[in-house]
Amino acid sequence: MEGESFSALCTPALVVDVDKVKRNAQRMIERCHKLGVQLRPHMKTHKTLECADIMTGGSRRCIVVSTLAEASFYAEHGFDDILYAYSLPFDKVERCAALSERLDLFQVLLDHPDALDQLKKRPLSGGRQWYVWLKLDCGNGRAGILHSEPEALQLAQAIAETDGVELTGVYAHCGNTYNCRGVEQIQAVAQETSNFTLQFMER
Repeated sequence: MEGESFSALCTPALVVDVDKVKRNAQRMIERCHKLGVQLRPHMKTHKTLECADIMTGGSRRCIVVSTLAEASFYAEHGFDDILYAYSLPFDKVERCAALSERLDLFQVLLDHPDALDQLKKRPLSGGRQWYVWLKLDCGNGRAGILHSEPEALQLAQAIAETDGVELTGVYAHCGNTYNCRGVEQIQAVAQETSNFTLQFMER
């Protein structure tokens, strides 16, 4: 399309300013570095290798996906340290196991004791262990175990005490920002979610 006008595009079409994408991604990478936190960008919107390379600074590590198809796609193209950010589907445990045994680091989300039982039934080969993030509901109401419920802490303890399973982190999603109007409301939800998550981690 180089040299042609936008009107020549067959619609619908995605038009990306690659230089702007690179600048935004680099700014986010640098900001997280200054804050001393690891950036883990989500792949679910663009689903491309090109943008994934930009968002990871070329490292091809430390990404989030929403489906196992995405996880497999990125794994097949040299990406590693992948978090499957969807509460573990029981019918997909074997596929998750295959990725866990193939990659240096493949991580799953749990939000229910029954899901932990599924991992116990499928120990990984080669002395590997399941890497698990606990999915918290911090007010979104869509998925996860409610942060304020005693069962949430009990599940975290159960994960940590299970042989062959490591509690790697806590995951929360601010989907309740979708109905916000304006930056202030969005920031308030983000702050509340951060507070709830940090309070849970302290407990």
